[in-house]
Amino acid sequence: MKVVTGLGWGALILTLALAPLLAVDLILIYLLEDTSFPVLSTLAMLGCFYLLSTTLSFFVDGITGALRSFFRVNAPRLLDTILHGIVSGISLYVALSFFSSIDLSTFTVMAIIFVHLFGASFWLNREDLKEKTPLELDSIDQQIVHLLRTETIVSCVERIQSEYPNLPKRDVLKRVKRISQSTEVTEPT
Repeated sequence: MKVVTGLGWGALILTLALAPLLAVDLILIYLLEDTSFPVLSTLAMLGCFYLLSTTLSFFVDGITGALRSFFRVNAPRLLDTILHGIVSGISLYVALSFFSSIDLSTFTVMAIIFVHLFGASFWLNREDLKEKTPLELDSIDQQIVHLLRTETIVSCVERIQSEYPNLPKRDVLKRVKRISQSTEVTEPT
């Protein structure tokens, strides 16, 4: 019984999150189309479109994330945005094929895809900003910052390695390199 309640809350939260996008799509459809469509059919078509688009987007995000981590390549977010546009186009085409009573013009379809492309671009850029914000320094990083003010990079690595023998040397090197590049620390002479 709790699963049904959880699914109900999840559906409610998802509906509230997608309500602005749903409103924009409905306004686009009713402004750009000459004929009016039944509201319930249009809502059902848009619901199927969102469900299919969200599901496919999860797969696309997973695949691109896996490829990024596997090949250690930082592909531009423009590629993700284009892929999300393709996913939106395919999803809208499939949803419209199920609802034969709704016949949208090519211009309306392109406008809806553009709105979703803009939303995906905004969302991906927001995620980029999250990734670029510096994380709080933990105690080891703070110690590295302190040591870099008075010691060379090599002696800093040696001191951290001797104080934290369980920490792999590779991790120590990465931390010291990252911190020395991010902070403007000059090596003592």
